[in-house]
Amino acid sequence: MLMIAPTYADDGFGPANTQWGNPEDFQSSPYMDFGEFNEDEDEAAMTQYLQYGRFFGVSIGVGSHGATGNRGILWSGGFPLIDFKIHYWFDFNFALQMGFQTTSHFYTRLGERTDVNLNRIGIDLKYYFDTRDLSSAVTFAGPYLLLGGGSFSKTENNLSQDLSESDSTFGLSAGFGLEFTINPKKVYFFFEGRYDLMSNFKDTQTTDFEESNGLTDLTGNFYTFVGGFLFTW
Repeated sequence: MLMIAPTYADDGFGPANTQWGNPEDFQSSPYMDFGEFNEDEDEAAMTQYLQYGRFFGVSIGVGSHGATGNRGILWSGGFPLIDFKIHYWFDFNFALQMGFQTTSHFYTRLGERTDVNLNRIGIDLKYYFDTRDLSSAVTFAGPYLLLGGGSFSKTENNLSQDLSESDSTFGLSAGFGLEFTINPKKVYFFFEGRYDLMSNFKDTQTTDFEESNGLTDLTGNFYTFVGGFLFTW
C-alpha cells in the first residue's frame, strides 16, 4: 500500500513556519525577563551598612539655652542646659533621636526674682550628608540636619511671694549638627544647634511687664547650642 504523507499549509501556525522553532528569534525584553530592579545594589548597600553602620546610641551633653524677642529681653540664665538623647539609625543617611533637655532661667520684676525651670521632651529626624566625595575635613566632621518637634514645660517660682505657676506648649524644631569620630562605631563628639519655633505659652500675650520692664508682651522663640558625647553600637 502506498502511504502519502500529509502536507500542511504555511499559515503561520503549522510546522512549515520555522519562526517558532528558531531560538535566535527570541529577543530579550522587559516583558520576557523577570527580576527585581537594583536588587544587587540594594543587597550591596545593606551588606555595607551591616558591616560599617551604627544601629543604636545614647548621648549626653551640656549646652546653653536662650530666647528671642521680648522673652529673651526679660529672661536671663539658660546655662547649663543638660541634654540626654536616645538614637536609632535607619541607614547611613537617616536617624531618629528622642531626647530630654532641662535648664533654668530667671527674671526680675519690681525687685523680686522669679526662677524659671524649662524642660523639653522631643523627637527629631536627622539627615546625614554623604561626604564620601568631599574633603577629609568635612568627612571627619560628619555634618547633619535635623527637623522635629517637642513639648516644652516651664515652672515659675517666686520665693518671696511663695508662688509657683506651671505651663506647657509645643514647638517645631530645625537645626544643624556635627559629629567628630573618636572611635568608629563606638564614640563620637557632637556639636548641635537648634532653633525652636514656639506656639504660645499662657503668658505670651501678657501685658503685666509693660510698666515694670517696658515689655508689651512676652513673645519669642528658643534656641540651643549643645556639645557632648555620643556612644553607639
